[in-house]
Amino acid sequence: MKSGKQKIKKGKKEGILSVKNAGLAFKHGFYLETTWILSLLFERKAKNLLKHIENDPKTNGYSFKQSIKRIKYHHQAGRIPQLEEFLDLVLIEEMRNWKNSRNTMLKDMITIHVSQKRMERLASAGISLYKNWNKSLKNVKKKMNNPGNQYNHQVNDPVYEE
Repeated sequence: MKSGKQKIKKGKKEGILSVKNAGLAFKHGFYLETTWILSLLFERKAKNLLKHIENDPKTNGYSFKQSIKRIKYHHQAGRIPQLEEFLDLVLIEEMRNWKNSRNTMLKDMITIHVSQKRMERLASAGISLYKNWNKSLKNVKKKMNNPGNQYNHQVNDPVYEE
């Protein structure tokens, strides 16, 4: 490696750029764009977590809504102690509520005028939710990747197998 710089994986680099772009968009008053960038980041993180938990390539086919439902299902099933320990059920519900608020706002934009303040509130709530979500997911993955981990985090769930 040249001059001591670490090589960053492509997906991680894109994520870092997206976070910076969301911050810039918010700073310059582009709240709708901030919301879209955050939606993309949330969806990526949710799918990556599911891929990590389920070890199943079909998790990429899940929608954002389905991904949130699957994460909540695994949390409530209690088979993965790291989810219960580091990812609070309230945070999962906040994610679902934020997604629903985003969808409602976008539908309202078609029929009525949506104020800048409303878009700013949604973007601001999304940024703080992203910080909490990211922190929790880092802790979950760190615990799951621990070589001394006594729990098998790969789940074969007969309820969702088709």
